[in-house]
Amino acid sequence: MTALPQTECLTLTAKPGRLDIMFNRPETRNAINAVMSRELSETLDWLEQNPSTSLVTLFGADGNFCAGGDIKERRETTIGHEGEEDPIEARNMRAGETFLRFSKLRATTVALVEGAAFGGGMGYACLADITILVRGARLGMPETRLGIAPAQIAPWVVRRIGLSRALQLALTGQRIDAQQAYELGVGQYICDTDDAQHTLEQVCSEVLACGPGARAASKEIMMRMASSGSPEEMIRFAARQFAELNRTGEGREGQAAFVEKRAPDWSKS
Repeated sequence: MTALPQTECLTLTAKPGRLDIMFNRPETRNAINAVMSRELSETLDWLEQNPSTSLVTLFGADGNFCAGGDIKERRETTIGHEGEEDPIEARNMRAGETFLRFSKLRATTVALVEGAAFGGGMGYACLADITILVRGARLGMPETRLGIAPAQIAPWVVRRIGLSRALQLALTGQRIDAQQAYELGVGQYICDTDDAQHTLEQVCSEVLACGPGARAASKEIMMRMASSGSPEEMIRFAARQFAELNRTGEGREGQAAFVEKRAPDWSKS
């Protein structure tokens, strides 16, 4: 396993088969600035180069998840001269590319959302495979109240909660609480603050009890289905994935463990 990237605005903690990512700019409620954006990209590089890390958790420092983009820094970004790359457009493009790469990780991603989760924070809450909402959290897409659009997070919010509700949130700038977000389908779990860490570890334990290759294949099959591949293509793709898993050491170990009435040892695969 290669060394973790050196970071200033993220705190990275590697454990066997797992990487914990903490947004760590508490003075801004963990808003994403240029440095954090670059570090997120470098962390994705690391994850893509270290496929044995099959679980990624995402949370924020000091009781907030992520308040979105750093508006103060963005306001100081000037528009380039004619014919030059527009730095605001380029920055937004990089954010969108990071969201897309995060969505394509083979690893299972789990977000623990508490406190503020606006803009990009709302995006990551909707991007994670599994999202735990902590009561007291506030989520939303307030960009329109700033005269801008939730450009790069919009597709992921639509995918998570549907067009009608996503439009409602974007066109009103409404902020919702954890219970409302849970009912809309942003998260699959909801818990009290005192139970947040326990809930996260319980979910991670359940994830790690499943085969890492099987999880990655399940994720890819479902993501392809969600992106409206033809039924015939989906049948062929799913069958290939299923056959490959059954041929691998992981599939053999999992089925042997079931027959032998023991917990599977995924390290054997």
